[in-house]
Amino acid sequence: MRRNLVPAAIGIFATIMFVAGLFFYRHTDLTKIDQMAKIQQMPSVINVSLTLQYDKPPIYRETYSMKDVNGVSTAQYQIHGFNGKLITITSPPDRNYTVSFFFEKTVQDGIWQIVNTPARGDTSIVYTIKVYQQVNGEHGSRTIAFTDPHYLARQAGHQYAIHLDPQKPTPDLLHLHSTSLADPRYEKLVRDFRTFGPPSFRKKVADAQRMVRAGH
Repeated sequence: MRRNLVPAAIGIFATIMFVAGLFFYRHTDLTKIDQMAKIQQMPSVINVSLTLQYDKPPIYRETYSMKDVNGVSTAQYQIHGFNGKLITITSPPDRNYTVSFFFEKTVQDGIWQIVNTPARGDTSIVYTIKVYQQVNGEHGSRTIAFTDPHYLARQAGHQYAIHLDPQKPTPDLLHLHSTSLADPRYEKLVRDFRTFGPPSFRKKVADAQRMVRAGH
């Protein structure tokens, strides 16, 4: 009799483990599905802007602002003259990838890597880039200020390093190791903002700039 009970006990144990396994994997799958649903419900936000602050007429300030909230893109350009004239061009909200693609371009061009720089080159215009991103419940933001992106990209100078040798207490100043400080990322990013949008949007921006420069 006992020998006959062994296969039955094994069968019962196998059945219990099979049912438990199904429950465990089903519970795990449901947990993953629930987590994915929560992630999908979290807001996705991209907000980037470039502000140019002038210290000489006729333009007082220019601002490019792009935003994407849950796949809905909006864009705005604003120009303010020293004479008080203010022109705002707004691209209405639309469900497209315009801002998302633009943001990816700025990421490739270094928007998360560039840093504040001291005033160099033409200091009559101060450029300020702001970036904010929220995705999957996490977020990050930065604000970077600099002057003359063309100068930074071409003529920012060199950084010199002196390597001291304990065998030679007096360093050889005629053979210093130098590293170029030129960084094209600033100029690329400014160009990204300047060339944003379809031809119709850029035409309106150019028209607004001409009006403010002409003092109309």
